[in-house]
Amino acid sequence: MSGWGLRPSVRSDTGTLAEVLVHEPGEEFSTVVDPDAWGWNGLPRRKRVAKEHAAVVEALEAHDVTVHYIEEVDPELAEFLFVRDVGFALEGGMVIASMVEENRQGEERCLTEAAVDLGIPIYHTVHGSGGFEAGNMVWLDEETVAVGRSKTTNAEGIRQLRSVLSTYDIELVEVPIFGSTESSGQTHLTLVFGMVQTDLALIYPQAVPTEFQELLADRGIDCIEVPMREQRNRATSTIALNEETVMLSAGNPETKRRADRRRARGCRGRYP
Repeated sequence: MSGWGLRPSVRSDTGTLAEVLVHEPGEEFSTVVDPDAWGWNGLPRRKRVAKEHAAVVEALEAHDVTVHYIEEVDPELAEFLFVRDVGFALEGGMVIASMVEENRQGEERCLTEAAVDLGIPIYHTVHGSGGFEAGNMVWLDEETVAVGRSKTTNAEGIRQLRSVLSTYDIELVEVPIFGSTESSGQTHLTLVFGMVQTDLALIYPQAVPTEFQELLADRGIDCIEVPMREQRNRATSTIALNEETVMLSAGNPETKRRADRRRARGCRGRYP
């Protein structure tokens, strides 16, 4: 008996999803009075967001995914509903991010406390001058992760992450995201790249180096190009429920059409 509780482990973005941590958007939305300061297009519509969040949870549970809720959070953390950005599971424990954007700092503690309550050990917390957000991380296969270098993930954060992953013989591929600096550009790799099957990915090629696209091809990973308008609608930010079912964001008809066409050509997968 280990003495620990939940022991999550992830080495794929396309396998069968068993358990997730979520936070339902709540009162913290009422603290947002200046959407420009958050990089939002307008004030948040709490009821609408809550309805969309509930639909995602319903879909997860319909596919036998166990959903763990993180309840109350600091009232200033209006973006904590994006729990994925704050850490990731690895070999029975958690690695906690270090949020770079000031309005997200503090989310690390919320996730850490939730993990401890579930009996999950914390293997590492990115610290010091390191910046890392887990939305910058995509598993290519069980032994390789791609990590975006952007305004939310810096060299020191990547160094710490590489050190942790090397313990488990996992290779880290650094992917500079074009147009991203310490103050501008895409925040996360998942906004421009995402795996949907073991050998198929969605990609916005204008944002990643040719060398990365060549690496994918060398590993036998085919890519479906996402148009600019749908990239802005987070078309590459998918949730794989199992090896045959992937959730795409609504409002991305061309990406869905291209994915469905690939399926008709012999690729497995459903894209509801």
